[in-house]
Amino acid sequence: MINTPRYLGVVSHPAIGIRLPQVFLRGILYAYRLRRVAGGLMLSFGRETAPEYVINAVPGKYEISMGHTGTSIKEYLTLGAKYARKAGVLVEMEADHLTVTTSSAQAVKRISGVKEYVEIGDEDIERALKYIFSEVDEAAQTGYVNFFTIDACELIDYSVERLSGEDLKKRFRDVFGNNKEKILSRYINKRHLFIGSSGKSFRLVFSEEEVMRLALKYYRSLITTVRIYDYLEHRIRWPFGIEIAFDETPVITEEKDLLFYLRELWELNVPVDYIAPNIGFEKKQDYRGDLKVLKKRIERLAAIARTFGALLSFHSGSGSTPWSGKGRGVYDVVKEATSRDLKYKVSGIYFELLLELMAWQSTGSRPRKLYEEVYDAVIDYVRREVKTRGPLYSEVMERQLKEYEENIEKTQDPYNPLADIFRYYSFIALNLRDRSGDRPYRRAIIELYEEDEAFRNLVDREVADLTLRLIDGLGFANNVDKIE
Repeated sequence: MINTPRYLGVVSHPAIGIRLPQVFLRGILYAYRLRRVAGGLMLSFGRETAPEYVINAVPGKYEISMGHTGTSIKEYLTLGAKYARKAGVLVEMEADHLTVTTSSAQAVKRISGVKEYVEIGDEDIERALKYIFSEVDEAAQTGYVNFFTIDACELIDYSVERLSGEDLKKRFRDVFGNNKEKILSRYINKRHLFIGSSGKSFRLVFSEEEVMRLALKYYRSLITTVRIYDYLEHRIRWPFGIEIAFDETPVITEEKDLLFYLRELWELNVPVDYIAPNIGFEKKQDYRGDLKVLKKRIERLAAIARTFGALLSFHSGSGSTPWSGKGRGVYDVVKEATSRDLKYKVSGIYFELLLELMAWQSTGSRPRKLYEEVYDAVIDYVRREVKTRGPLYSEVMERQLKEYEENIEKTQDPYNPLADIFRYYSFIALNLRDRSGDRPYRRAIIELYEEDEAFRNLVDREVADLTLRLIDGLGFANNVDKIE
């Protein structure tokens, strides 16, 4: 039997979120096997999955955005390993986004484009780490997890950018004390030269002020990342890899920021396999920027990452529809700029695909009726959230709801699967619960897949095709030959 799951090492590959393992795994693994791909299977620990004590808690004890797939850490890791072994496919089981945050709702709102700066105190960090460690414990107990993505983006201190002169120097001295000269010496008067995939070279030159800003800006994020890595080393007794998530910062990642962060982690003995900068991708949207600018940005960031033995990882990889990729020409740009050495992540697009397939079915059919029930439940929840200014409320949500209601008046269609309010908040359906604690819509979707053979075959085919478009578009086929 193939040795799966296991740590893949630093190798170009896709990583796919399995929000409903029972529904999505067959199609994904079929595509992996057909193209001889070793790939990742994952869920976000900051949003999509949670420990069993959260999943099985009484309704209302935790935010609806915590473990919002209704799939526990133990369940997705165990099912991912089981299905992969049965299919004979080499996979890496990833704990995606170990997120240091004050609230899972805050993390979810970023998906909708809400860019808020939330100050996190030391007590908040300790609570977040306690929860993260409990997540790691459940993952470790399965024996299947072998990759972790650490997300300490919310600890980045952007207020430092407003400091100048003596205020900046004083704070730098106060925070770093006797280490301040060592930090400065790593960057000042040094030759930071890189060569991109096109063969063009570029150089980064740091001023003393820039280094002080960067050190203060990333201090808490770095030391907290080290604490998480130290716990992983203590808890995981088999080979595993590390990725750093930078993608959910409110600004595009600058070259000097990436270099500084990777160099400091190297100094702190944290090995990084992949790093995911913010390159301008938005979740659930095709990329609409200048492709030449994007290519140059990726090429230079990839060159910096390679200096530390790391590859770029691309988050927010899904586009506007399950058939658009990330927009025309984007996959080609990503391949060329990275010399085809990359990691690429998608997740929510598979659930969007499933809902669209349900929407396509004939009026009155079982899939279509369930789709309409799910849609109504999501809209009802959103309306209550807007009315009460609940945890998921934002001005973006309110605007999307208004646009949805205005479109109903024009089209007389309350069930458009492409409506933003549904695309961005349909995840809620999987975690809606009744008084007994059951998740009726999640259960009904799985039962539909298992009991309706024709619909199951349709889902398997479309899931496989979506996965193949990703594999072929980014050149992941036959990567098993590169794995030791």
